[in-house]
Amino acid sequence: MASRGGSSRGKSIVGSVSTPIPTEESNPFEDSESPFQQYVPVNAPSQTGQANNSTETALKSNIFKIHFTKVCNNNDGIVTYGKCNYCGSEFKHCKGGGYGTFNKHMEKKHPDKLGHSRSQSQIRFTTDEGIGSHSSLFTFSQAKYRDKIAETISVERLPFSFAERCQVQECINETLQPACKKVSRRTIQRTIFKQYKNGREQLCEYFRIFNSSISLCSDVWTDVFHENSFMGITAHWVDDKWNIQKRVLAFRVFNESHTAENIYRLIRGVIEDFGLMFKIFLISFDNASANTASIRPLEDFLRPSCGGKYFHIRCVCHVLNLCVQTGLQELKEYVLPVREVVAYLGKNMTLMKQWARYCKAHNMRVKKFPKDVKTRWNSTYRLLSATFPYRTLLTNFVNDSLVGFHLYEYQWVIIARIIDFLSIFDTCTNLFSQVYFPTSHLFLYGVVDVAEQFWKYRSDPQLFMALIPMRIKWLLYYKDISPIALVAFVLDPRQKLEGLQAYLEAYYKFLGFNGGQDSQPFAMSLPMSEVDTQDDEADPDNIVDVNEIVAGTRNQLIELYDSYCIRYSHVVPQVAQEPIGQSSSSGGESFRQRQAKKKPRGSQYTELDLYLNTTFWFCEEINTDMTFNILQWWQGSGNSYPILSLMVKDIFACPMSTVACEQTFSAGGNMLDTTRSQLTPQNIEIQVCTDDWKRAQVRQQEAERQSPDGGDFFYTDNMMSTPGATTANESNQELDDNE
Repeated sequence: MASRGGSSRGKSIVGSVSTPIPTEESNPFEDSESPFQQYVPVNAPSQTGQANNSTETALKSNIFKIHFTKVCNNNDGIVTYGKCNYCGSEFKHCKGGGYGTFNKHMEKKHPDKLGHSRSQSQIRFTTDEGIGSHSSLFTFSQAKYRDKIAETISVERLPFSFAERCQVQECINETLQPACKKVSRRTIQRTIFKQYKNGREQLCEYFRIFNSSISLCSDVWTDVFHENSFMGITAHWVDDKWNIQKRVLAFRVFNESHTAENIYRLIRGVIEDFGLMFKIFLISFDNASANTASIRPLEDFLRPSCGGKYFHIRCVCHVLNLCVQTGLQELKEYVLPVREVVAYLGKNMTLMKQWARYCKAHNMRVKKFPKDVKTRWNSTYRLLSATFPYRTLLTNFVNDSLVGFHLYEYQWVIIARIIDFLSIFDTCTNLFSQVYFPTSHLFLYGVVDVAEQFWKYRSDPQLFMALIPMRIKWLLYYKDISPIALVAFVLDPRQKLEGLQAYLEAYYKFLGFNGGQDSQPFAMSLPMSEVDTQDDEADPDNIVDVNEIVAGTRNQLIELYDSYCIRYSHVVPQVAQEPIGQSSSSGGESFRQRQAKKKPRGSQYTELDLYLNTTFWFCEEINTDMTFNILQWWQGSGNSYPILSLMVKDIFACPMSTVACEQTFSAGGNMLDTTRSQLTPQNIEIQVCTDDWKRAQVRQQEAERQSPDGGDFFYTDNMMSTPGATTANESNQELDDNE
């Protein structure tokens, strides 16, 4: 509302959007007209006898005849102000302008003069889970309805004209609220922009007072119409209640060349927009070479802790997919026939009907098989898993009904082993695709399982030729494990340095290092001491010094802990002095703890020393449970390890994959359908962000990747469900192969 001396609310000026993030001065949703809606109270006087001069029509509104008095300029007689007849407030009025300011003043300050009752309410019945039904008073508000319908349209990805549809308005007026007025698409657009602007301001303010670090995840996607590319950037952190939070910071149009310089410039702009210059702990990218090249300038700009040792991590799921695709090239003889048959069935509706009748005739449920797309994670595994129970039925149907296609029993024997071999890759992909559960400490568990799968099938005559290139591709990325994954594993109270030593020895032996061909099978449920650790004489290039890696990890922990002590010295001035928790029952071990106090590292016995020297007991089920709530454990130990727990927050918030960005791309792809194909890139970003922020309030951001599990439906891949996402990851694969 513009008061006297303020800006006028005349006709709006249409501004062109030239920046990725629209500002209040350049609103992409601003209307070019200001429609006037007259208020006619129940006691309004008759309008008969009025002149029909069109030039005076605007001044003969009920606003000026009943509620406001005209204030004219003494020189030319033009109305310049309107004075409220009830409270004396004055508002500017320009010739040809609208009456929105006057209407809003009356609706807000004097609704009773318009025939609206301030005190009139309705009884609303609500049901709370576990409480039952109860009633409360409810007063309808057109403004609240406008905000809520705009939020619903944005989150549910409905057309902006949804609220204008006659059937929608009729349903609301006849069954819910007769006083509800239609909301125009322009109003919906302006309201969504306002909600986005408010949400971004709240997020910036939250980040300003947030005392921990934040990790980022970024990827690039091309839309379904192949017109625009977008860069998605998500933020991840652990809040004060020890819950992992995720927010989409940007879904920015990125049509420039995907060079390291342009990637750096765009990410830097987003970081500056949200005020995160000194709060970034880590960035997760996929395997594109341009992403890797942009890390150096980002490090120079952000100056992360410990010289950037933990600043960059590759997406684990992309590496798993690259490894699987490499191996499948050697298994075409067995996989390709099934893939071609399913693709042909999916394109021919006549054959699909024949297949349905064939299944019913043999008392089998009608099955539509998922499609196998190269760049969809684990799609080959899901295709083979879905077809294997129908192997006999499908083989007979194909051989009898399809010309040019043949399936044989011996293929299914080998496919059974392929399914078992690929199952661990599907499990790991799902493990690292979680949004609300920390995954950094689970990295070593996953890679050891993959290495064990290599070892298990090393003598298989059919799979051996696929294992060779897969092992080469795997070692290209994970011969040296990321320091952040090693540090996070040590901060798992079930493992610490002793568990790290055992898991690393098993990992490298399964991969053929350190005499691994003679090692015993490694099982997650068995004690780590049962793994054979004796070294055989071998080629020096085939030896990995696990002791050196463990010692280096301990030194990195000390360095990182010292940096946090300096950073939070004003927040947590005291350090732990006495061991806590359940210590070992060995008397000698307790004595060593006392000796460590007398001869500590540096000047005192630190929290890190205390943590590493204290034994925590867990039952066997928890020791092997991948869903162990490690954040809850550290939350309960925060008083004993005040600084170490702050370090744990930053490390466990690190995303080990770019799945969060893939979910954002899925949201963008679902938003760009035929009914919303005219959305501008700026509007898409606003809606993707507001959608994510709204889902974050009820912790439903993982809903994008949930799909039907086969059955009677085609499986929509949970990571890349749109053609645009496929295009983007094909480019990532090409870049990776050219590194």
